[in-house]
Amino acid sequence: MKIATFNMESFGNDRHDPEELQPRLEALRPKILELEADILCLQEVNAQKLKGVAARQFQALDLLLKDTPYETFHRATSHRPSGKGPGDRHNLVILSRYPITQTESLYQAHAHPARWQPKSANPPYETPETIAFDRPVLKTQIDIGGARPLHLFGVHLRAPIAAMIRGGKNPDRSWTSISAWAEGYHLSVLKQTAQALELRLAVEDIFDRDEGALIVLAGDFNATSETGTIRLLRADPDDTGSPQLERRRLYQLDAALPPERRKTVIHRGKGQALDHILASPAMAGRTTHVKVFNYDLLDEVFDNRGEDFAGSYHAAMLAEFDD
Repeated sequence: MKIATFNMESFGNDRHDPEELQPRLEALRPKILELEADILCLQEVNAQKLKGVAARQFQALDLLLKDTPYETFHRATSHRPSGKGPGDRHNLVILSRYPITQTESLYQAHAHPARWQPKSANPPYETPETIAFDRPVLKTQIDIGGARPLHLFGVHLRAPIAAMIRGGKNPDRSWTSISAWAEGYHLSVLKQTAQALELRLAVEDIFDRDEGALIVLAGDFNATSETGTIRLLRADPDDTGSPQLERRRLYQLDAALPPERRKTVIHRGKGQALDHILASPAMAGRTTHVKVFNYDLLDEVFDNRGEDFAGSYHAAMLAEFDD
């Protein structure tokens, strides 16, 4: 069984235009075809608004998958908190050869939302504000034909880029002060960590029912393996100090690769591994192969081509497991 993840780099415009989309189809279709995945986790899939239809539809994605094996796969997609279907931008999608039996978009289902009150806001907040997620985690249960189902989480965590602080930016989008920028950066880190906590607690719920569960987390974590975010998700015994909890740890499968082969993004000349596949012990023990398709990565800063760029600045990743 092959499970792959790929950040599509904001795929699909708000208004569906097949002709305008053609360069992106030509750039991205070969990328997903070479994976030959049984389960494909996609990030940054935009949904289109159709006249007279309440919920947005994945017209661009449908066109990308047309006449490929993925066209007939089962599909799960993330939804907005309102329950009114996908958002306009950066949705999560899971395509599976196997039946998807359960789907849920996780916001604050397990962890209580944090609250904060930035000092530099202008006008100031009179009371602490609730920190809400920008996007959910996509939780699925998949029937892979065995005694246990696969619990697969599609992931796209918040990037550690300073979030907006009220009154914190000038008309040209530059920051008005270091204080405002620092609080904005702090907010982005809080959001990423809160998402990771929600995800880890959802994993714990599964382990509470079955410590031998088959669990995989796949996607763009916007964090390298050294960060607190990934450490929180892995729950390594060296961090918990509790060997008896080892059966609940998650293994970062891509960590087995040499650094040069692990990079999924190049930023200002530096390769970074921001996309990952994490697995429970039962799934990690079945792993036979891990590969990152980074042979033609462009630098997202130095090689940035703006709207003329048709591909993705992220590399796809694939993990193969024994059935």
